[in-house]
Amino acid sequence: MRRVSAHKGAAAAALPLGGGVLKRRTVSPTQRVPVRKRPKSALERYLIVAGAVIGIGASVGGGGYWAFSSGWMGYLTAVVETRFVSASAAAGYALSTLEVEGRKETPKEDIVLALGAMKGDPILDIDLEAARQRIVDLPWVTSAVVERRMPGTLRVVVTEAEPMALWQRQGAFYLVSQTGDVLAVKDVARFGKLPVLVGDAAPQKAEDLFAMLALEPALKSRVTAAVFVGNRRWNLRLDNGVDVKLPEENAAAAWQNFAVLERQHHLLDKDVSIIDLRQADKLVLRQAHPAVVGEEDGKNKKTDKAAPAEKPVLTPAATPVSAPAAKNNAT
Repeated sequence: MRRVSAHKGAAAAALPLGGGVLKRRTVSPTQRVPVRKRPKSALERYLIVAGAVIGIGASVGGGGYWAFSSGWMGYLTAVVETRFVSASAAAGYALSTLEVEGRKETPKEDIVLALGAMKGDPILDIDLEAARQRIVDLPWVTSAVVERRMPGTLRVVVTEAEPMALWQRQGAFYLVSQTGDVLAVKDVARFGKLPVLVGDAAPQKAEDLFAMLALEPALKSRVTAAVFVGNRRWNLRLDNGVDVKLPEENAAAAWQNFAVLERQHHLLDKDVSIIDLRQADKLVLRQAHPAVVGEEDGKNKKTDKAAPAEKPVLTPAATPVSAPAAKNNAT
């Protein structure tokens, strides 16, 4: 019988069923036999992920802290922003047109200076809120809106104060708006036809006064001056020189009652100098030229007219005076 011998470093194989010759199968010494690894538990997977996150966060966070603390991040942001703005201007986003609406008294040059921007400046570099505040600080402007319209237009809409009266204080005249603000306007002489207010707190109370006067438009048009007496009530001067004394309380009702009496009896056409409305149940008239009785030689009597008392001058000065530094500070 023939034997099959096994050689060193080789593996014997079983004979085929057909009785063929046995073949050797060689195995490389460096060949690795795959080994199936044990799957990791949920706890192990969690620890691995947590470690990776902590490591990345530490490296990125440390670098970010250094960037901010050293100022490098701010510098880098400024550089990027500057280059972006310059590039936008080169691309056509530069100031080319200025549209201004609502302007009557404010010169357009003042608005341009308040904007702080010139033609050709990058439109994205304009601080709209700062420009709006500078425009509101102009004497006539009460509110403003500043808008960008790409690629190169700035639109400015202003609301200006409406002059209502002149405030006389210590020999000077200041312009007062409809809301009672004292406007920093120098050329007040051209507003000489406006009513004159007298009294330290007169500007602050002017809005309520003119709202009351508007209840009777025909009489309001005849008011040339108003004196705020004791910071409590008003005396009105009419265009014929008659003074109307309003009460401290229920002034509007007294004003309307006076208008009714004027329409019925034409009081302002009579020879009166003062109409006192301070008593609710009566109206007191004082004659402008009271009769004076005298005797000549003890025989003849005659009536003479005494000269009226001198009244304060409430006419604006012809020469403009300097206005207060701020339009909202009435001293």
